Amino acid sequence: MNVSIAPLTIQRLLLAGLVIVVSLVAMGSMRPDTGLIRSNVDSDPNQENDLAGEKVGKAEDLVKDWPKPDFVLFVTGRQHGYIEPCGCITLERQKGGLMRRHAVKKVLEARGWPIVAIDAGNQVRRTGNQPEIKLMRTYEALSKEMKYDVIGLGPDDLKLPAIEVAQKMANNMPDKNPFTCANAQVLGQVDPFQIIERNGKKIGVTMLLGDEHLEAIKQPGLDLKAAGAASLGPAIKAMNEAQCDLKVLVAFTSLNNCRKLAKDFPVFDVLVTAGGAGDPTLHPEVIQADSGHVTSMIQVGVKGMYVGLVGLFAGDAEKPMRYERVELDHRYEDSDAIKRIFKAYQAELKDRWIAGTLADIRPREHPSGHEFVGSDKCADCHADEYDIWENGVDGDWGPHAEATADLAENPNDNRVWVQRHYDPECMSCHATGWNPQNFFPYKTGLTDVEKQDHLHANGCENCHGPGSAHVAIETKKNKGEAVAEGLRKKLADEMVLTLEQARNGACKECHDLDNSPDFLKEGGFDKYWPIIEHGGDD
Repeated sequence: MNVSIAPLTIQRLLLAGLVIVVSLVAMGSMRPDTGLIRSNVDSDPNQENDLAGEKVGKAEDLVKDWPKPDFVLFVTGRQHGYIEPCGCITLERQKGGLMRRHAVKKVLEARGWPIVAIDAGNQVRRTGNQPEIKLMRTYEALSKEMKYDVIGLGPDDLKLPAIEVAQKMANNMPDKNPFTCANAQVLGQVDPFQIIERNGKKIGVTMLLGDEHLEAIKQPGLDLKAAGAASLGPAIKAMNEAQCDLKVLVAFTSLNNCRKLAKDFPVFDVLVTAGGAGDPTLHPEVIQADSGHVTSMIQVGVKGMYVGLVGLFAGDAEKPMRYERVELDHRYEDSDAIKRIFKAYQAELKDRWIAGTLADIRPREHPSGHEFVGSDKCADCHADEYDIWENGVDGDWGPHAEATADLAENPNDNRVWVQRHYDPECMSCHATGWNPQNFFPYKTGLTDVEKQDHLHANGCENCHGPGSAHVAIETKKNKGEAVAEGLRKKLADEMVLTLEQARNGACKECHDLDNSPDFLKEGGFDKYWPIIEHGGDD
């Protein structure tokens, strides 16, 4: 496969784990008992959006009924590795991605609205070289291109080596350090709080990692403190001395812990939580302390699929603050600036793959002890099954046979402006001989994209197991050589994948919630199976 990829531009990145969402009291007005933030949607605070996933207009329609605010809080977080819209289903059905996030920000900037951008962190979901590269490129996008004011630290970010995280922060630090956490320091690269000035207003922001995360991230280079008064005290003191108009706490902990924080520290106007399990609620949750102080809590959601917008309108006594969650759907076109960063990300993966320095894809032994030989070897004895695999039941299309090529030249996917056939998180289901959920190849699986054409595609052995021993004994049998029939039958039986095994587990290794959500719905397997239905021997 000859595909050119833009030259590698190795850059630095940053860490992250703070996000905040805010609400502000109109100058000189009383704080209403119902909380500061008024949602743009009139519904129950815990209600989910029934229209999620549907097209809801054009990008220009974004909060089009808002007058110009004094400033807008632009709140994101918990990217969890999804730098693109999650999964590989059609873009029209996906949400999220750094490119769409940037597009939303540009819509607001084009209106001349002052923006305070806050990200709660947790940019990655696992450890290894690829997550380190992903963290670097994410920090580059957030800090250098999107100009975030606050970037928090998520617990999964801090499971990466501290020296790697600190270096990526240092390499992507603009004039003012955006990396923020009150109770986690990474080799001197993190500020405990931020005081941001926008349009004559002061916004104080700090961030906490919940105590439940601290034990799992302990390592040399991290200075961790309990999430309490000793951590928050200096930030609160600084915000009070600066006479901040709005105080924001970003907390990476459970919803219940966030509610307790709001009551224990009744000074914050907005609490941004990265602890929810699903989509952000349509309204902020109002939390009232014994003192009467009210904090409005908003959630960032999961997989970076939403942006939370909080607008301040100091002259509007009825609605001094407005909130809306923005679904990053296909209304928002990919940002060219972030495309450039993503091309550099893929180019670095390719360069390191070819150089052998992508350590987390070190080939492992397959549990069976057998080797992968490629689907062509199956065709000698299983011609009908091979034809269905290659061409589909109707003879027009074999989806599994096209898997590797689709990462570079799929005419139905408008994301092939960059090729992904050196991306382990893509290749694990788009090549033969990989562990699909842990993103590494087996020793005789595809490791050389250019030379191992026979292992291109999601081949027969990904479902049935590596076939070296089965092919070897069947070849001897076909040549008339003596073989142990008991062993021959045993090896043949090992290659069998029953319909129930396929339905209940094997297919879901790749057809998971991100990449094939319809497959997991009731009746999903029965809908997909006829496309590749096969069985029996020739």
